Amino acid sequence: MRLLSMILILLLTPSILAGCTTSPGQNKGGYLNKTQVLKLSPDADIFELDGKVYKTDIDWIEKEELTKEEQVGEITEDMANKLPVGAKIFAPKERKDILIVEYDGKGKRYLLQVGE
Repeated sequence: MRLLSMILILLLTPSILAGCTTSPGQNKGGYLNKTQVLKLSPDADIFELDGKVYKTDIDWIEKEELTKEEQVGEITEDMANKLPVGAKIFAPKERKDILIVEYDGKGKRYLLQVGE
């Protein structure tokens, strides 16, 4: 009886724990939406492009060697919370999860926000 109880506990524990875990972006291909990103970081500088949210002020992406390639978009109204309308969005050659936004003679790098 004791062995049977122990086996049941060992078999059920992983199922129970797996059912309790949720992460932002779950069931959405791992991508976070604006609400989720701002809940995690209320002052975040973000924009949304093609249903994907990008965030700046991430130290390690500033150190990446990136070559600006083609323009993939332009900031429009209600697309970003801190960027000006008309800012140009570029994709770098080296990475698909980082975008470069240029306006007023300066550039900022933004990282695609995904859940864990």
